[in-house]
Amino acid sequence: MVEKIRALDDDEERGQGILLDQLAEVETRLLSFGRALGGDPDTVADLPFTEEAGTDRMPEPLYVRHDTEMLNQVTGWLLQEQHIGLVSHYGTGKTAFREIVRRDLGEHDDFVVAVLDNPRETTPRKLYATIQTTAEAAGYEVEDRDYWQTRDGVPWATEDAKEAARELVEDVRADGKTILLVVDEIEVLPPEILSTLQVAGDMGVRLFLMGTPEGKERVADLRGTLDSRLRYYEGIEPFGPEDIAEYIARSFAYFRDEPYEDQPVELFTEAAVRDIHERSEGVPREVRIECRELFTRAAFVWYRTGQEIDRIQITPELRHRRFGMGR
Repeated sequence: MVEKIRALDDDEERGQGILLDQLAEVETRLLSFGRALGGDPDTVADLPFTEEAGTDRMPEPLYVRHDTEMLNQVTGWLLQEQHIGLVSHYGTGKTAFREIVRRDLGEHDDFVVAVLDNPRETTPRKLYATIQTTAEAAGYEVEDRDYWQTRDGVPWATEDAKEAARELVEDVRADGKTILLVVDEIEVLPPEILSTLQVAGDMGVRLFLMGTPEGKERVADLRGTLDSRLRYYEGIEPFGPEDIAEYIARSFAYFRDEPYEDQPVELFTEAAVRDIHERSEGVPREVRIECRELFTRAAFVWYRTGQEIDRIQITPELRHRRFGMGR
């Protein structure tokens, strides 16, 4: 037992383990690199190119502002109170745009924005509950006494939940406002939810459905009436090289908590930007992953060589270099 305790003590003196020690070492160097670039990161998640869709820290404007045709068309349909379908492949910016709709239109006086989370696991009652709780957060209420049983203020029976949602939709519309229900990943929605969405649309909810081309086909196959009511925009434009350059520049401005004012691209050479475009085919998610990988490699080079930060450049060749963290 004494020998075992000594062995544990020796392990503590040496560190927490090879992998854990390496994680701590890499994190320290990455954060140091970020600080040398003018940021003040607390964790690796604060570094450029680490943003994830649907998080509070995700700078959505980095993604979809390049597709002005899509923005103009969707804006027009919103003003015309159309049901909207936004169809594009994975990684092209749909979820980022969902968050833009949630945040921007959520602050607009004419809209009450409800977002259906976890569409794969939702039920008709949960969908009506989403409408109700969103409307209540905007100042509209139903009388609990009108329903014989509620849970967390939402009628327990699905039919009662539907009637409560209908009552609130009418109240919202009487004020000249629109409840906009945003649903992502329509390709995974259970068939009964597609039927429920059609009912919600009939009661005055404006639908904004997002998904893949397979999702559009599924809606058409399972609920053709709903499909015929949607105005579809298909295919968010991929990034061009100039969009990737702007994404990089905006990422560094966001990282430093600075406004973006057409800053030039830094760290990444023009050749690196073209290489990223070629490898990613302009798909925003792939662009972010490529940029993050090259940023990490640049941090390793900076640490190992000890060069001044303004002498570090990211080139296409950097991705082929093999190196460790040690000097």
